[in-house]
Amino acid sequence: MNCRQARAMLAIYREQKQDPTETAELEDHLAHCAECKDAYAQYQLVGERIRSMPAIEPDPDAHQKLMQALAAEHVRFLQRTPAASTPTPVFLAPYLKDLAKQPAHADSLAAFSTATTGPLPVLQVTRPRRSRSTQHIAIIGLAASFLVVVMLGGLVSLLLLANQGQPGVIQPNNNQASITHPEPAQADTNTVSTQTNYPHIASSVVSANTIYYSAYNEDGSSWMLEKFDTTGDANATHQSSPLLATPATRPLLILGSSDNWLLWLQMEAPKQPAGKQSHTATAQSDNQPGKLTGAWSLKALYIGQDASTQNQQNPQDGTADFAKPLTLRTDTFNSSTVADWVNTPIQGVSFYTDHALVALIDSKGISHLLNYQFSQNALDKSTELARAQDQHVLTSPTASSDGHSIYWSDEWQTPENKLNSNIWTQQTVQAAPSKTGRWIDHPETQTYLYRDDGTSFRPQIVTGTLFFLTTNGSATANATVAATETPTAGVTPTATSTAAPTASATAQATATPTRQDLSNLLANPTEIDPTVITPQIDMETPGKLLAFTTDGVTPVTTNISDSEVLTGLQSGGSFLIWQNSSTRGFKMYDTRARVMVNGIDSIDRTSTALVSVNGTTVIWTKYVAPDPNNSDPTAQSNITFTTLKWPK
Repeated sequence: MNCRQARAMLAIYREQKQDPTETAELEDHLAHCAECKDAYAQYQLVGERIRSMPAIEPDPDAHQKLMQALAAEHVRFLQRTPAASTPTPVFLAPYLKDLAKQPAHADSLAAFSTATTGPLPVLQVTRPRRSRSTQHIAIIGLAASFLVVVMLGGLVSLLLLANQGQPGVIQPNNNQASITHPEPAQADTNTVSTQTNYPHIASSVVSANTIYYSAYNEDGSSWMLEKFDTTGDANATHQSSPLLATPATRPLLILGSSDNWLLWLQMEAPKQPAGKQSHTATAQSDNQPGKLTGAWSLKALYIGQDASTQNQQNPQDGTADFAKPLTLRTDTFNSSTVADWVNTPIQGVSFYTDHALVALIDSKGISHLLNYQFSQNALDKSTELARAQDQHVLTSPTASSDGHSIYWSDEWQTPENKLNSNIWTQQTVQAAPSKTGRWIDHPETQTYLYRDDGTSFRPQIVTGTLFFLTTNGSATANATVAATETPTAGVTPTATSTAAPTASATAQATATPTRQDLSNLLANPTEIDPTVITPQIDMETPGKLLAFTTDGVTPVTTNISDSEVLTGLQSGGSFLIWQNSSTRGFKMYDTRARVMVNGIDSIDRTSTALVSVNGTTVIWTKYVAPDPNNSDPTAQSNITFTTLKWPK
């Protein structure tokens, strides 16, 4: 079941609960799809608010007025209808007699006062006319429906409760019901601690109530991927458990997670042929600080609900039984084949349903966008969606919950060291008939250049809205390329699965990276500890926020200040988080209620090593400098994470 089918079934979900066979598939989808689960919660909220409303009592004479109005309408019907008409409804007879006593109707309804079987129609000479298809009983029903709608009109305002999924507060206002939205809520944070042999955190992510993180020891010679469950006593110190059978000797960096899968980048030890000198670069070499070079692997681990038995202790020998990760790809990151501003082979990861979008760079310096599709505990297939030209880098993949809309950036640097970026998209739409004859409806994939201005960065899809940054001061003047138009770069939308970005700038960047001051790095925390990988310049590119519908056609209005210049944009399930370009303070925007969220200033920019977002949770941790004097590899340390869940 996909999200579109699930949303259609949510409206009748309560009635379907009478038949468990009808709801099993929907409940399974809700257990794995956070967006549909949130939508169901909002439907329940609206229903509860409506059911909690006091019953609306009509005026005491409402029934009398309704019957009188129907009687008057019936009289007008009799006056313009031939004699062979439908008899008068019995329930109207008393009101027709009352109406006949009025002077205005005395002549035409004289028979009503004496008839016992109902009034007789008045005979009139009528002009020939076309027969009416609408029977008079339909007119009576229409009038009754209109009156009922007027009486219950106050309930219409309750629809505002579902506005962007934000609950409202109902306040009395004379005889009407008015709704006001609450003030932006204060974000709450929670601090948790864990014990580990690896005290220096490089990356982390939260999935459900479990924190997954990668960390290394004092001298950086041993790396481990660990997890711990945050449920239970909030003041307790939780014990971390390893996810790998043996530690790694080179960096392990978590890239992201869905409800079922955890992805990370694993730097491998260089392999040197016997008797030959290796030309493979080492990680974080002295001449290239903060750049990961050498052999690497893209790993995936199943963390779904039925994966709770993994890493359990074997009762026979006391050892842990570790789940075996999947290796999605292995390659080499060669610094001589990529632009100088590129520091890592993985340029972005995004998830939808059972798919993972990964932007990566191969050993030849060619950038690819791949779509990995998973089945139960296994990789089903991988598909290449796009391939960039030389010295261009594909980054920031994002997708709608059903995967029908996918976006990514195509970045390149000019000889003047100016970073440019266009946005590409792949849209799944219903195919249009190409010629006469029989036609079977079917979807087709169109891949085309969406923004051809060189100033559009970091696309993010959140709650059915596409957000991205623009470095153009007159951002609103930039036209959007619709799916039915021909992109200005000369690329025609097609139904193929591979895009070939054709931006004109091809020169290789000549900028030389320099070692940055640690205090400056920590003032701009990213998803990964900046002391492990120096943030790329696209992470620090400032811009203003634009918003469009998921298909990219219609602009969407936000409540973000027009003067707000953002950097380091990240997105969660229903919010955006960024740093202000000038103050460097963190800000959060609720994309459903379209309001700013207070309380995000609790992130300490001077000591925070990383700020990572996944689903409904923001997580960060303080930087701890390695202690070269600590030589005990078995000593355990307490490390602390701070999390913020939104909505609470």
